[in-house]
Amino acid sequence: MIRATAAEGQFLGVDWGSFVVVFVVAFVAAVAVVGFYSLGLRLLSLGPSPKQRPMPATLGGWVCIGIGAAAVLYGIYLIIPQFHS
Repeated sequence: MIRATAAEGQFLGVDWGSFVVVFVVAFVAAVAVVGFYSLGLRLLSLGPSPKQRPMPATLGGWVCIGIGAAAVLYGIYLIIPQFHS
């Protein structure tokens, strides 16, 4: 009987270095998307009413929400292979 063995330095046949890289990139991307979205909401909540909100805050809020939405759409594009085959 022949047994398949894990490669040298790999526990359970998993390349842990690559696993850590994927984890770190996913974590940083998630923090960035949530950060842009929350900053956009914070900027859009400035002022007592939308008509009294400063124009730079309004523009910056919508830009931050747009960046977050673009990152989410790009992630969906990367996950679904029919979009880029």
